[in-house]
Amino acid sequence: MASKGAIQCQRETWAAYYASPEVAERFDGIVDSLVTEAEIAASAAAPGAKVPEITGGLLAAMTHTIQLAEENVYGRDRPEDSAGTKLPAALFAVSADGDVDAQGPLYSVLSAAVEHATARGLALDDEQLAAGPAARELLEAVRLKLADNRQLPAVRVYFDAAIPQDRRDGLERAVARLGGSVTDSEHGATHIVSGTEVKSATQSADDVWFRTLAKRDGRALVHWWYTPDSYDAWVAAEPPYSAEPEDAGEHAGAWHVSLQWIEDSSVYNEWVNEEDYEPTGGSGTPGSGAGLPKRRAHAVAEGDDKRLRADSVDGDDELPEAVQAHDIRENQPVAGNRKRN
Repeated sequence: MASKGAIQCQRETWAAYYASPEVAERFDGIVDSLVTEAEIAASAAAPGAKVPEITGGLLAAMTHTIQLAEENVYGRDRPEDSAGTKLPAALFAVSADGDVDAQGPLYSVLSAAVEHATARGLALDDEQLAAGPAARELLEAVRLKLADNRQLPAVRVYFDAAIPQDRRDGLERAVARLGGSVTDSEHGATHIVSGTEVKSATQSADDVWFRTLAKRDGRALVHWWYTPDSYDAWVAAEPPYSAEPEDAGEHAGAWHVSLQWIEDSSVYNEWVNEEDYEPTGGSGTPGSGAGLPKRRAHAVAEGDDKRLRADSVDGDDELPEAVQAHDIRENQPVAGNRKRN
C-alpha cells in the first residue's frame, strides 16, 4: 500500500556502484602515484609504519567511505558539536568514460586519505574511517589538501536589495557558516539571490519531484528536487523513473537563485543544487511557488522542463513492484553527484 511519505525506490546503493569492476578500474591509473605518496608518508611517520594495500578497487571503496564519513560527521543529522560543513558532491565525481584525473579534486581527496591512513596505520577499508574521531580527522585532512590545491569552489553571494534586512542578516550568517562570502556588487558574484519563493508554503511534504541524470544497466540515477546532490540515488529504471536523462547542458555566469537556496543549504549543511532554486514561472512545477498535489506512482512531464513528479496516489493504490513508499527524510541519504554516471 502507498504511504503519505515521499516515494523512494528499491535502489542499488552507492557501495555497490563503487564495487563494480567498471568503476573500480577507473582508479587503476592513479594507484602507482598514490603508492609513492604513501611510501613518503610512511617514512615520515612513526618507525615501523607500513604502506597500506592500495588498489583501484580499494580507492573506489574509499571514495564511498569518505562520503559516508561526510554524512555521519557533517550531514543533516550531524552531532551537535560538529563544526564543519560537507564538501560539494561534485568533488567526488568519477568520469563516465575515463580514469580518475591525477590533477583533479578526487585525486587530492584520495591523496589526503591515503596519507592519513598510512600515518595512522589504518587500512584503506578500515571501518574507523567512516565515523567517529578518525572520520573527523580524515575529513579535516581532505579539506586541507583541497584548500592547499585551490580546488574548493568559491561561493560569493550578492543579495537583491528587495530582501528585508532582518531576513538578510540570518542569510548572511548562514553563508558565512557554510564557508561562503557576501559581496555588495553583482560583478564577481557567483550567486545572485532574490527574495523569490520557489517552494510554496502549501506544498505538501509528501510531494517528491525528481529529474533523471543518467541510465545504465537498467538503473536510473535520479536527483530529488530540493535536496543536495549527495542525496542522488540509483533506482530501478521503471515507472515512475523510466524517463530519459536530461541534457545537463553548460552553465555560465552567476547563478540566479531564490533565498531558499541558502536556507536549505543551511539545513543540509552543504550547498544544495542551484538548478532546483532558479525562479521560473511554470504552473505547478518546482520553482513556480505553486502548491503541488500529492502523488501517484507515475511521472509526468511539465512543459519543456523534463521536471518530473511522483504524483498523487490514493491510500488503497499499490505501487509497482519496483517501488516502495518511504519517507525520504527518514532514510540515510546515499552519496552521489549530479553528473556521476
